[in-house]
Amino acid sequence: MSDTILADPRALRILSLNLWGGRVHDPLPDFLRQQAPTTDIFCFQEVLDADELIPIACDFHTTLLAELTDALPDFDGRFDQMVSWVETTADGRAVTIPFGLAMFARRTLPIADRRSLTIVEHDDTIDAVPGLHRIARPLQLTRLDASGGSLLIGNYHGIARPGTKLDTEDRLTQSHVLRRVLVAHAGPVVLIGDFNLLPDTESIHLLERDFRNLVLERAIPTTRSRLNPYHGTPEEQPHADYAFVSAGLPVVDFQVPDVAVSDHLPLLLDVGV
Repeated sequence: MSDTILADPRALRILSLNLWGGRVHDPLPDFLRQQAPTTDIFCFQEVLDADELIPIACDFHTTLLAELTDALPDFDGRFDQMVSWVETTADGRAVTIPFGLAMFARRTLPIADRRSLTIVEHDDTIDAVPGLHRIARPLQLTRLDASGGSLLIGNYHGIARPGTKLDTEDRLTQSHVLRRVLVAHAGPVVLIGDFNLLPDTESIHLLERDFRNLVLERAIPTTRSRLNPYHGTPEEQPHADYAFVSAGLPVVDFQVPDVAVSDHLPLLLDVGV
């Protein structure tokens, strides 16, 4: 691993961000390009991978994955679909819109394995199109060969509704399955992403049984940006995004900078390797 790509020569930097479908389009690519020289793995939620850019009701960028690929030329991206739907264009064509997670890893990393597995499946509504849809929630995994043993990094986007971000049967099942998958790894683990959960839920406490919750440890006041539609209102829910790490994994730094490129804030995590 080249020291020149790391913020700290002993550390691996992971950046997680819910991209809000690329709605904040102008500053987002510039922000990612600025972060790329010191970032090793990007974990993205709310990514679209259509073949062409077409307008849709929620203003998401339908070709966001291609735009990310262009912005991060030194990284290999992996996309895993959660759901897809069909949009009809003004000239009557049907365009399929895949929606899901993307994980971009620097090509020079000692990658041992990249894969994904479905944690839960459920029926839910989505912002882009009316009706109920079958949603599969994948856990994206990248495994690295590191000096302290095999390091497993997981990218996840949790069940979004109900919008209270409180416990439900599906959310509790989600946390149980995540725990079972991750504790089976013989080495340190990072689990990061948008979990759509408030801190004092049993669903979060289940993950805290095995992993440090850095948002709680560092007393991060919010993971939502000022672009959040509920910002400054009584309905604002300040937390949704989390970084969980194994107890023995050295945390060099953890920051949640106030950057307005989405309705979520980026999580920047440096871990010892």
